[in-house]
Amino acid sequence: MKKYLLLILLLSACQSINYQDVNPNINPNQNKLPAMEPMIDMYNLEAVYTGGGYAGTANNFGVGYANRGWGNWVQTTAVSGTQYKDARVNDVINIFNKEVKENITDPYGEKKGYISLKLGYRGEDKQPILALLSIFSLGTINLLGFPADIREQSLEVEVEIWNNKKEIIKRYTANVLDSEYVAAYYGYNDSTIYRKLAADNIKHALEQIRKQINDDAEDIKKNLK
Repeated sequence: MKKYLLLILLLSACQSINYQDVNPNINPNQNKLPAMEPMIDMYNLEAVYTGGGYAGTANNFGVGYANRGWGNWVQTTAVSGTQYKDARVNDVINIFNKEVKENITDPYGEKKGYISLKLGYRGEDKQPILALLSIFSLGTINLLGFPADIREQSLEVEVEIWNNKKEIIKRYTANVLDSEYVAAYYGYNDSTIYRKLAADNIKHALEQIRKQINDDAEDIKKNLK
């Protein structure tokens, strides 16, 4: 039954990841900081989101024995597939770099310090009621537009500003929660929804932090000298 519902959504879901999804809104701070070097803890980033994965297919070969048909059998498995990187890792890097260079700092001139990104707690949640309704209706309500599921994802984001001596000047944290529908025609499917949620999380967290940096800009500039 789950395979049947997934097939419906894969064939009919119209939402796909686009440029706007994985890029920040360009809304520069009124009080921009001088040029700074963006820094990302890659070990942290790949621990929060997988550093990569392996997609493949497996073929099992077996024979029955002891006149028990296929009740007991010896098998070997042959696997073939492709190694791939998790797109969410690159999305976070892209969004953070553009946020820093377009919205928070003046990208030109001598760099006066560093601005670093680190991710904290990430949580995922599913609402079973929608999935149960979809199963009981054999997927018919999903073909009419009823969502098959809703996924929620929370994320803690930490941004630090350092001077050229690697002394921390300011530290900001933001906690965000975003949700999206798994649905035919207007929603996402299992292959795209978590990438969309990850991009929404980092964008919304950095929007909060950007506003705080704007308010503290004068103090930060003094300590960068």
